[in-house]
Amino acid sequence: MPKITHIFKTYFPETNGGLEEAIRQYGSHAAKHGFEVEVVSVGSGNYTVTSPDHITARFYRKTFDLLSNPFSMGFARSFKRICNHTDILHFHFPWPTAELLALCHRIEKPALVTFHCDIHKAKLLKRLYLPFVARFMGKMDAVCISSKSLFNTTPYLAQFKDKIHEVSYFVNKNRFAGLGGPDREVAAFVGKHKNYALFAGMLRWYKGLDILLDAAKQMTHPVVIVGKGDLFDRLNARIQNEKIRNVHLMGFQSDANLKFLIENCGLVVLPSTAPAEAFGQILLEGLYFSKPLVSTELGTGTSIVNRHNHTGFVVQAGCHLCLARAIDKILTDEHCAQRFSKNAFHHYLDNFTARAQGDKYLRIYRSLL
Repeated sequence: MPKITHIFKTYFPETNGGLEEAIRQYGSHAAKHGFEVEVVSVGSGNYTVTSPDHITARFYRKTFDLLSNPFSMGFARSFKRICNHTDILHFHFPWPTAELLALCHRIEKPALVTFHCDIHKAKLLKRLYLPFVARFMGKMDAVCISSKSLFNTTPYLAQFKDKIHEVSYFVNKNRFAGLGGPDREVAAFVGKHKNYALFAGMLRWYKGLDILLDAAKQMTHPVVIVGKGDLFDRLNARIQNEKIRNVHLMGFQSDANLKFLIENCGLVVLPSTAPAEAFGQILLEGLYFSKPLVSTELGTGTSIVNRHNHTGFVVQAGCHLCLARAIDKILTDEHCAQRFSKNAFHHYLDNFTARAQGDKYLRIYRSLL
């Protein structure tokens, strides 16, 4: 059984975000089609865990973190062995630690990289790092991107156009299967709060959550924020200090609770403000559950998932009034909501199933063996 090793800086259960979910989707689909799958990452300790979808996650204790780039001495020492004990290496960009290690070692196994997003926050780091990125990409047998928009807005990818493959994120139909019901508290919350706008994801700088709070102040509809991250305490303080009573900050939720919250929401909202938001896994999950979407125009794959005025509204990034108007329109106009809801699931079926996208990775893997 050929082995695929995914390499990324974060993964379940250490963190719970859209990229982690995307990697899980890639891995579970490959595992169902004859591949052994492992994910190598860094975390709070050295340990290994195997999930029910047959993905083995191997963690190395984090030594330090610099500019959102975690480094593990144990991972660095083990890198050559990791490369030697697999059949295919699947890197996930950006993670400078892994990319620099790949440049420092002779990689004799087939390797590909999924380019999830450019470096946006650390501008100085990006300028210094770009020459290394070019060398790293040059060593890869294939470079996968989630959308043509990402290619068009990242000029330095043009030099690798002959090895570029467009593979969108996807949702396997078994993603939410067999989870059971929600917790009693979540069920009671949904019973009390109807027709709410739902955000779910890591609470990171580019997610536009301050904009969402500003938008919520212009509405009476409930807004539910699910997730954890560095911004949690600051968002909670804003909600309390400014008495934004229609916003409910729920923290991390299990998959069973998340499924229930998506199923019962009026729409899914992703108010991101920077192209670091490459695609938006929660938007795909919204499509899967036939939910209208509200997102922002970033020049990335988010506007491929959410087609403006077809599956929802795409609004100007950073405009809280635009966001509020879009949310209000869907939650108050039943005909509009029903039209978007109907289109949402068809858009998912046509473009974002495991068969439509996951099979592309299978073909790439098999071509590299």
